Amino acid sequence: MEKVKFHNLVMLQVKVVYCLLTALGLSVIAALDLLEDKKHFAIIAASFSLLLVLYAAYMLVRRRKGSSPYPEWILVGLLLVFTLFGMHQRPEVAHWTYLVPVYTYFLFPFRTASYITLAYSLALVILVLDDFDSFTRLQVLFTYAACYAFSVMYALINERTNHALTEIVNTDPLTQVYNEHQLYLDLNKEMTRADRQRSSMTVLAIATPADWHALKEEDYEQRLGYLGRKLRQCLRSFDACYRLNTDDFVILMPDSDEDDARGLTQALEQLLLDNRHPELRSLLVHAESYRPDDDAQALIARVRGGLYAA
Repeated sequence: MEKVKFHNLVMLQVKVVYCLLTALGLSVIAALDLLEDKKHFAIIAASFSLLLVLYAAYMLVRRRKGSSPYPEWILVGLLLVFTLFGMHQRPEVAHWTYLVPVYTYFLFPFRTASYITLAYSLALVILVLDDFDSFTRLQVLFTYAACYAFSVMYALINERTNHALTEIVNTDPLTQVYNEHQLYLDLNKEMTRADRQRSSMTVLAIATPADWHALKEEDYEQRLGYLGRKLRQCLRSFDACYRLNTDDFVILMPDSDEDDARGLTQALEQLLLDNRHPELRSLLVHAESYRPDDDAQALIARVRGGLYAA
């Protein structure tokens, strides 16, 4: 869990720094507009800058409770409306359009940002072709295309990096299965999907042999790693394995019933027949099917209760 908190804290700090840097850039624009006696544009730029500073402060204050996405939608929505309608009135607003893809791809997930920027780009191209002369069209569209391409490349790299970091943060380094934090994330998603599709789902729990707890730490960790490897070998392509904080293991089996769980248990027992740890041949294993009135904690508590009651 500490890795998860650290990862979330780093992502929050990066977003805060970006908001503050963007606010600084808008402050410079406001000052230049004021020097050129463009008071209306100066006020707008200063207002956006102030909103970004307030949003950065809001994220810092709310970091333990999680920040709401609504301020981001409001900020981007205001920017989209201002650039499209403002550019129709004053050509100088065209320079604001270059900020839209950069800011949108930074704040939103790649897919959501792509939908927003594609719709915006279509509206922008129509507006530029209708309102500007040939030379200005070329200048605006070329610069916007360069900013858009940079934003997409940045977003793709950021998406892959975040995915890799998430894998590291949510994977147990000793056994190379997922940790308990990831279990509850995945379990909530699978329960929602099971309710929506009216499909079955089974959770299989495997107890760590009690004799292992008396071993030295190095031997204990070595055997946990060995068990983790064996569990991964018997998984189907759509199953996932997790190590709980208690050192028990849980296998999440979507679109599966207790017959599927018995089949996986038999495959695991067969895999453990010939191994250097005889205690693994009599593992405690218990399966429970998901019920519509379950929540994630209740389901895990029930399967672990059945595991030690057996």
